[in-house]
Amino acid sequence: MVKRRRHADRTSPDAVISNFAGPQFKWIYLVTALIVVLFPLYWLVTNAFKLEQEYRTYPPVIWPSQFTMENFIKIFTESQLMESLSNSVIISVVTTVITLFIGSMAAYAVSRGTLGRRMKHFFGVWFMVQKMYPAICTAIPVYMVMRSMKLIDTLVALIIMNTSFNLPLVIWLMMGFFEQVPYALEESAQLDGCGFIHRFFSIVLPITKPGLISSAILTFTATWNEFLFAVILSIKRSKTLPVIIAGFITDRGLEWGPMAATAMITLVPVVLLTWAVQKDFVKGMAMGAVKG
Repeated sequence: MVKRRRHADRTSPDAVISNFAGPQFKWIYLVTALIVVLFPLYWLVTNAFKLEQEYRTYPPVIWPSQFTMENFIKIFTESQLMESLSNSVIISVVTTVITLFIGSMAAYAVSRGTLGRRMKHFFGVWFMVQKMYPAICTAIPVYMVMRSMKLIDTLVALIIMNTSFNLPLVIWLMMGFFEQVPYALEESAQLDGCGFIHRFFSIVLPITKPGLISSAILTFTATWNEFLFAVILSIKRSKTLPVIIAGFITDRGLEWGPMAATAMITLVPVVLLTWAVQKDFVKGMAMGAVKG
């Protein structure tokens, strides 16, 4: 046990960095990483509270001389912020629910089915390939299909597209969790007269809770930030927050203040959601990475 612990200590990221370039380099690395991660957030927050003449000034003003709420007032009064916020919430929540429901059942069918090991591996690779190819390749066909179905500028079109693009990742991730659930639990429940639906929703899914939470966070975040199909399939009524942010690129240049204020509002739900379930999310990603 002691040897294993010492080996784990030597292979930890902190030990690897120290052994590679010395303990001094570790702090340089950490400080550099913090600057790279935190400076964009600092710049976003300060620009959201700057006066117009300050965020248009060159060279840029590092710290605002006066904190103002005029950018937030502007986006709430002059843009479609509330409507786009509502659209983003509806699309993200509905997409997450549908993707988790279909994805978990499909993953269970593949992992618990009579398919051989090679065929299961093939499906796993296939699902990942579906997630990897560039979405822009399907932009024109998707637009033509949605136009023929009269779904342009509707929330339904965006829900369909986000579900189809997030489904492969959810299936692949949940397959790893279902393969770790012992068959004995389901066999015991079946002997006690428990039907499939009751076994699946009352026994199997609670055990795979970290996987469901990880899948939900990844799906919600990807849908919340999706821009390509949102800008292609929306005209006015179905605009989402990323489309509104892009709208601040005008003929006069970038309106950094309103853009930063909208981006701050966009960040809040994702940050709060991830923070609330961070333990289960990290646990789920770690467990899902172990494939049997």
